Amino acid sequence: MAQLMTIARPYAEGVYALAKEEGSVATWSEMLANLSLISQDKTMKAMLKSPQCSADDIVSVFTEVMGNNLTNEGKNLLIAMADNDRLVALSTVAEVFETLRARDEKRVRATVISALEVTNEQKNKLSVALNAKFDAEVEITYEEDASLIGGIKIKVDDWAIDGSAMMQLNKLGAAIAQ
Repeated sequence: MAQLMTIARPYAEGVYALAKEEGSVATWSEMLANLSLISQDKTMKAMLKSPQCSADDIVSVFTEVMGNNLTNEGKNLLIAMADNDRLVALSTVAEVFETLRARDEKRVRATVISALEVTNEQKNKLSVALNAKFDAEVEITYEEDASLIGGIKIKVDDWAIDGSAMMQLNKLGAAIAQ
């Protein structure tokens, strides 16, 4: 994943800068989401790995599937990525683009993982706290993981906090072992 991120980031940053300059962020967002979806297709994944498929062949498949929903700039991105054998990072390009867009629009994505289902009251408190912490509108995705025993984990981009009972038990065990 880290390697794909290293490959994808320059493409995403370049495309995002172009999209902002042209005022076409929403168009690029939709186009990249569709390209990402196509790249995740089982047949397309096989084409991307196949030495028998040329860059032109792969770009033409994307172009045909996208039809009128692919702009000239979008096609140029595909050509550049295909020529450098980077199309496997297309989904990551789309993810990084969306992260840049969310940051610009003062939206942040967070994941809250809890041992038990989070109540509406708890969700409201978490939302208020995270909105204040990041000075942005935080979109929260909730997940359950019974192995945490109790408490929660919160992840926002590179920031994370682990308030789970499992983490507290691990810390206690490490302290006792010393």
